[in-house]
Amino acid sequence: MSTAPTVLLGLVPLIRAVVRSETTDTATTVTADDSGTLFVNLGTSKHTYTLPTLALGKGKSWVFFNADGTAAIAIVSGTASKLKTSDTAVTTVTETNHEVGGCMLVICDGTWFYCLEIYGTWTGS
Repeated sequence: MSTAPTVLLGLVPLIRAVVRSETTDTATTVTADDSGTLFVNLGTSKHTYTLPTLALGKGKSWVFFNADGTAAIAIVSGTASKLKTSDTAVTTVTETNHEVGGCMLVICDGTWFYCLEIYGTWTGS
């Protein structure tokens, strides 16, 4: 049996661009073309990032960073309960606390979004 991966992840380069939200923005729709992008939240109210479908996200990755301590950021799977996080086995939404520096790498294999907490406290719901 081969141990070759069935999905090659487009992680090179890991971060190709930075997208900074405005302080009044509350939502961003993430696309497959955004793979490798670092999303920086500057919002003073909760900001929601909605991921693409699993099929479009296959082999893609994104990084989310909270640069403002007054509001949380939420990462939402458009497909019910397809986020795998360390807080809960499976969830639809994972959210950081209001701490500056909350950061997460999300990788998709076409079946799941794997949420790797880099820093901060993230909880699923």
